[in-house]
Order: sequence, then C-alpha cells, then structure tokens
Amino acid sequence: MGKKNNVICDYLEKPERFADFINGSLYGGGQVISAKEIEEGQTVYSKAARSRDILKKVCREGSYILIGVENQDMVHYAMPFRCMEYDVLEYKKQLKRIKEDYRKARERKNEMGNGAASIGESKEISGKGIAGNAAVNTAVSTTAGGAEFLSGMRKEDRLSPVITIVFYHGEDEYDGCRNLHDMLDFGEKNEIFKQYISNYHINLVTAKDLEEQNFQTGIRELIGFLKRRESKEELRKYCGENERRMREMDEDTFDVISVMINKSDFIEQKRNYRQEGDRVDMCRAMEEWGEDLRKEGLERGIAQGMECGIEAFVLDYLEEGFGKERIVAKLQKRFALNEKKAEDFFIKYAPGLPDGK
Repeated sequence: MGKKNNVICDYLEKPERFADFINGSLYGGGQVISAKEIEEGQTVYSKAARSRDILKKVCREGSYILIGVENQDMVHYAMPFRCMEYDVLEYKKQLKRIKEDYRKARERKNEMGNGAASIGESKEISGKGIAGNAAVNTAVSTTAGGAEFLSGMRKEDRLSPVITIVFYHGEDEYDGCRNLHDMLDFGEKNEIFKQYISNYHINLVTAKDLEEQNFQTGIRELIGFLKRRESKEELRKYCGENERRMREMDEDTFDVISVMINKSDFIEQKRNYRQEGDRVDMCRAMEEWGEDLRKEGLERGIAQGMECGIEAFVLDYLEEGFGKERIVAKLQKRFALNEKKAEDFFIKYAPGLPDGK
C-alpha cells in the first residue's frame, strides 16, 4: 500500500471512527452500529498469502457480521475479483472452523466413551470458532448423515455474513469495473449465458460523493478536505465556514489530513498549532500556508518582472547597435548581476548575435 492508504487504514482502526465511517458512508449518518459493538477481525489469510486492509466484527444480539474496508488511492481494475477473493477466503475459514469443531467434539465423545458429547461440551469447543454455532445448538453425533458428512456442516449451521467496502479516496474519477460481469468478455454470441453466470458487485464508496455532514467524528473534516483538495481557495473557505471545529481538531485527524493534501510539513510544525487538550488549530496552519503562498507569488512576480525588464533592456540596446560586451557590462551595473549571469541573460534574449561594438 502507498503512504496515503496506510494513514487511512490506521485512522479508521479506532472503533469510534470505524462505526462513524460505516454509518456515514452506508446509512447517511443513521446510527446503525456503535463503537461498543465492534471487535477486531483477522485480516491475514496466511495460506492464501492475502491480507485485508481492515476487518472488524460487529457483534449484535448473539451473532455478528464481518465488515472489511479496502482503501484505494488509485483505481484498481480487478477490484471485483479482489473483493470476491477476500470474501471467499473468509467464508472458507469459517467452514474450516466448523469442521474442526465437529472433529474435536467427536474426539471428545470418543474419549468419554459413553454417548454423544453434551451441548455444553460442544459449546466449549466450538464457541471459540468463527461461526460459533457449529456444534452449539445440537449435540454432536458420530453418525451424521451422508449429506452432513459430505458437507462438513449440519443443515442448520450458518456462516457469519461478510461485507467488503472499497473506499476510493483518489483524485481521479473511478472508472474501474464495479462488478464481476464488467470484467468478463462475453462476446456477442456468449451474451446469452450471462444470466447464468453469478455476478459479484463491489460496495464502492468514493470520497467525492460523500456528504461530510453525515459524519460525527473527525472523518467529517477529512471528507471535507478530500473533496476540496484541488483548490487551495476552497480549502481556506471551508476552514472559515467551520472555524470552531477546525481550531479544535484532534491530532489524528490533523495528521491524516496533512498527508492527504500533500502537506506533511504541517505535522513537522504541529507544535506551533497546538491547543489545550491535545487539539490542533488547522485554521492557523492553513492561514500560514496561505501567507507562504502569497509570499511565493510575490517573489515569483518580482522575478518575472525583473526578467521582463532585462529582456527589454537587452533588445533596446541591440536596436541601438550595442554588442554583447557592452550590453553584458551594462546588465551587471543596472541589475547587480555577476558576469556569468549577465552573459546567460544576453544569450537567452539575443542568441547567435555577434559581439558588435
């Protein structure tokens, strides 16, 4: 992952922010999940050498759903396959855990030697699993039916649902495929089979399409900056319109915004913007940035004006019949240039001319 993806991953790891991101991006700000319902998920699938950016378990009323977020600062043209692969690996892991729970329960039964393992013992074994219901609701039997033996699970067993969200925060328009069918070449004659080929849609969230008011944490300001990062004037205007929140920004949000707008030097100068309670004044940082830009613009203007004057000076003296040696000498005197710099300007504005007088 690139630096910007990394900082977004770290930023969304905090349960309060993760819950806010899901509520704001999927449910228009509705408080569907809370931070207290969130637990860590396992992001690495070691045997497949695959690793998600973020994976959280949202535990509710005795069951849970897994929500993954893939952060992208560049368009990924194979994203439907990538997300589908992650989800399949997660379901495969859950199925494997169910099979392992049943195997352990059967081994326990054989050790007991007096009938099926009790529900309580099955729960002790399988309660640590991904699905958590593999051997909980029914006592484990060594004489499972052929279909159950073949499947490695009972008819009533269920997997925990998985959602993968793609958060695209790049500056270009997202023009990649949004479902598996878009990646497939059916050709004209094979289109007839399309209805029988399972499709897979990605849950794409783009920063530019989000409404910042739907978020309650610092994600609100992060989205606001991402949507306006192409215009420094729009950024300054946005800070002015939200001055209270900008002057009391939490440090993590200040850091991630600084990276995302390519102003990492804000972080280096952060001590100049600190407020009480580990808060940082983003307005002041933006004001100083604006002042630096104005100074740079003024210096460029002066330099450009000076160069225009030198060009006119050289051309005027050429019209008067002066040669290189005398013009270079006058440039040194009039514009306080050293000999080499004066010669460079002469060559630039009067190339190929003879020295003359």
